[in-house]
Amino acid sequence: MFLIFLTFSVFAQQRPYINYTTHSGLPQIQVRAIHQDHLGYIWVGTKSGLVKFNGEEFENYLPNQSISQIESDSKGRVYVKTYDQLYRFDGRDMLLLTDFKNPAAVIIGNKEYWILSENCLFQYQDTFEIKRFVPDVDFKGVINSVAYVKDKAGMYFTIQDLNQIFSIVDGKIGREIKFEGAKNRKVLALKGEVIVLVEEENEDIHYLNPVDKSNYFSVYRTNNQVDSIKINHLPVKDYLYVNDYSFYRLDSVTKSFTKFDLAFIKAPYPAILDRDNNIWAGSDNGLYQIFNGPISNFPRSFMNDFWTMIKGDDGHFYGAVYKDALYRLDMKSQTKEEILAPGPFHRKETDYYYGASKDKKGFLYFPTHYGLVKYNYKNTKKFDTGISLITKYDSVSNRIIFGQMNGLGFIDEKENIEILIDSSKQLVPSHPKTIDFDEEGNIWIGTNGCLTKYDRKKKCFSKIEGGPKYGVFSIHKDVKGNFWMGGKDGLWFYNSQNKEFRRVDDGIIENNIAGIISKSDELLIVGTSLEVFAMDLASFYSKGNIRMKLFNFRNGFLSEEVCQNGFLLDKDLLYVPSTTCTSVIDLAKVNFDTDFYDVRITSLNDKGISYSDTITRSVICMKKGCNELDLSFEAIGFGLPTNPMFKYKLDGVDRIWSDWTKKKYANYRNLASGNYCFHVMARPGGNPNVTTQKEDHLHLKISLPFYKEPRFYQHTLIGFVILVLILGFFVHSRMHIKMKMLDRERKIKFLEIATLQAQLNPHFVFNILSSVQNLISLHKPEKANEYLIKFSRLIRAYMEASIKSSKVLLGASVSSEITIKEEVDLLQMYIELEQVKHKERKFDFEIKLDSDDLQNKTIPPMILQPLVENAIKHGLEPADRIGFLQIHFSDREDGVECIIRDNGIGRERSQQNKKDSIKLYQSRGLELINKKIEILNDLDYKIKIEYKDLDEGTEVSVTFTN
Repeated sequence: MFLIFLTFSVFAQQRPYINYTTHSGLPQIQVRAIHQDHLGYIWVGTKSGLVKFNGEEFENYLPNQSISQIESDSKGRVYVKTYDQLYRFDGRDMLLLTDFKNPAAVIIGNKEYWILSENCLFQYQDTFEIKRFVPDVDFKGVINSVAYVKDKAGMYFTIQDLNQIFSIVDGKIGREIKFEGAKNRKVLALKGEVIVLVEEENEDIHYLNPVDKSNYFSVYRTNNQVDSIKINHLPVKDYLYVNDYSFYRLDSVTKSFTKFDLAFIKAPYPAILDRDNNIWAGSDNGLYQIFNGPISNFPRSFMNDFWTMIKGDDGHFYGAVYKDALYRLDMKSQTKEEILAPGPFHRKETDYYYGASKDKKGFLYFPTHYGLVKYNYKNTKKFDTGISLITKYDSVSNRIIFGQMNGLGFIDEKENIEILIDSSKQLVPSHPKTIDFDEEGNIWIGTNGCLTKYDRKKKCFSKIEGGPKYGVFSIHKDVKGNFWMGGKDGLWFYNSQNKEFRRVDDGIIENNIAGIISKSDELLIVGTSLEVFAMDLASFYSKGNIRMKLFNFRNGFLSEEVCQNGFLLDKDLLYVPSTTCTSVIDLAKVNFDTDFYDVRITSLNDKGISYSDTITRSVICMKKGCNELDLSFEAIGFGLPTNPMFKYKLDGVDRIWSDWTKKKYANYRNLASGNYCFHVMARPGGNPNVTTQKEDHLHLKISLPFYKEPRFYQHTLIGFVILVLILGFFVHSRMHIKMKMLDRERKIKFLEIATLQAQLNPHFVFNILSSVQNLISLHKPEKANEYLIKFSRLIRAYMEASIKSSKVLLGASVSSEITIKEEVDLLQMYIELEQVKHKERKFDFEIKLDSDDLQNKTIPPMILQPLVENAIKHGLEPADRIGFLQIHFSDREDGVECIIRDNGIGRERSQQNKKDSIKLYQSRGLELINKKIEILNDLDYKIKIEYKDLDEGTEVSVTFTN
């Protein structure tokens, strides 16, 4: 936004004001209507459009329309009158209410509005005509004034040449008040609050109480110029009286008036008082905001770009302008006289810096880029001390101290100079920017990098810890001996009693602090590059409260780049030099009332918020299925920081407030159905007390179909998982039951196999024992004993193999298997015992391994023995010759193969013998082995048996695959 900062006249210290033009945002330069609505917006009507101003930005409406009148009703809605139309803005939409056929006066009521046209009075509500009052029917004569008092919801009017005020109640005209005399009288609603009878007597104007005819106030004029205003009893707090080019603010408390001469206004355009009693005036050259505060400005033609000021003992003010000259200033006549001082290269001195000072004799010292300039009110003298940025009188040594690179310089009354340098260049890393003294006389030095102290007794520099971290640009000791300091990180307080630092501005001072000064124990003034803060020092010391008043461009402080340590306090007047104009603040008029400001939520999802929603706080129901919020908000008014700051939260989503931010919007996504309340808060200018912060809020209701709820998919997934778990549980239960049944069947089969397997052939046992008995009877006890031992070993090995076989069948680990070596030993014992049964040798046998490595490989036990037994009993024994049994173990890539080959009678003849023989018992060895292999294969074993008929005998191949 482009602002033009001016003062009232060329050589006058006057109130500051801002001139807003088309460069600032006005649609056209000629301002014809001004209004401040109930929210604090300033509405401005021009000949080519309407704007709304929140104190920072202009928003345009009704382009190319010529605006002549702006008012509000009790609901806060704004009515805008053009030449032939009436509009109403509700905060969201600009609605056309009606058209005029002829020029008309518009009177805004509480809910209705009135139009006076061609001596007819029309009453409207929204776009509908409710009632019309017609001359010669409802009244006689010509209406010459109308007024509406909103508190009483009353419409009043007067008729020319009739000494009476009429009212309209319930659609009927009543005779309210009669008065005597033939004077020209009109009715007026003073600020829309009080009905007033206006009586003109020659050029004088009297404002009377219409009931008892008592005088509220009178304006006395000569040749249309106001001579005086007499206030008896002003029925409103204040009132702005406009007479041509002059403006008068009437005050009900003091019963006095203040005149404002606005010579720059080219025509008598409208003017209003805003909530801070500032004047807003229209003109042919834009909109003017005239500030009503403790600040006044000197014209830039008199004081521009002053870097330092000081008051001499001769009563004159002195100031230096960077890159210009040193001046003696006459503040009353607004004139200045240049004081020449010698400079470098045989030229006059022009490079003046900040921080002038005065010694005990009253002589003045001004720091420059090339040294010090001393002025004794007659002559100037230059000391070539190098760059000096600050000077200060040292009462301890009765010398002037000045800043030097990496140290300090001292100059006494005899002009002797002493220089103290920090040899480390770490404690005073650059030129000192500020200097002050503690109660012990030690020198505190602020630089860009740190805070340092020079101890006079120890004669050394030392760093001061615990204070500002990013440099100190200004130090000031108050009347209590405590220090105030600041730089890049806010305002700090040092308590000289307990030696503690504390930051006191609560983060509200964002710009670099350029100067600090105090007025006794009442006020502390802190200047930044763009602002001045006044702090209630008395309240701070008595109650510990931090109360601040901010002055910036929003409320009348128009100076920019306040000069570093350039404050000059003369009684109650504080002079603030800057690179633009020099301002004067009357500290006696400073109060800590917060200037008007507010905050408003302006739009929701790109649609404006109506004033009725703002006022009534009604719940806004979001469109069905919409669960996204895009909210915009803004600050209103002029009691705000240079950069407005906001924080916000959404009840039901945000647990705490957001951090302070310059953002003017907030976004929320994927919200669930429910009621919400969005809050936004704006920080005032100056006062960090949270209780002073304004807040706006908006109640919202979100309704979503169940499938659009944010947690729908989560809940669906959880439900699906639960369902899967339930189904899984039932499936698992059924599988578990099935597995238990299968396991039971397998165990039954196993027990059956184990039982049959455990039953050795009784004839085999009987025959062995008979053979042993026969050997004993033949007196061959050694042979009998040998066979008996072999038989016992076989029985033992058979039992161990049976146990391991049981473990394998029950799903035990590989440790339940037996090695091929163990299997070979068992088979060999079994075959040898089978040979004992026969008196004559029936067969020979051979057990062969392809390699010794096979001995350590493992296989399930009790697989091969039944096959060997089958080969002996059904193949070799029935043969009529000596047979041969061969067992061959061979190694394969995927496991072990065992081939059992006999040259007996073969499977076909064996089956025939079985049919023809009488069975003493039923042999189920092969059946059992097949069931056993089936069970083992269910346990992930891979065992395969293949039978092959030979020309003589049978070959059985058993493969154990890994």
